[in-house]
Amino acid sequence: MTFLMRLRTIGWAVVEAAFLLIVLCILLNIILGGEADSFIAGVAKNATDFLERLPPGVVLGIALIVMIYGMVKSRLQR
Repeated sequence: MTFLMRLRTIGWAVVEAAFLLIVLCILLNIILGGEADSFIAGVAKNATDFLERLPPGVVLGIALIVMIYGMVKSRLQR
């Protein structure tokens, strides 16, 4: 594996871990409610504020684009 491939793999792993951390903080904030840690509550508040400020349909559009990309990529690999 070349250096750039290894760096790209590590970069994507970091991005995936960050997204999982955000989702985990949102879920913990839902479960714990007001008793959540300040870090968890802060991350959840920032994420929900960001999603509320997006125009309607943007999240759905991005989700559909990612799903279509995944389907096309899986079919091309066969």
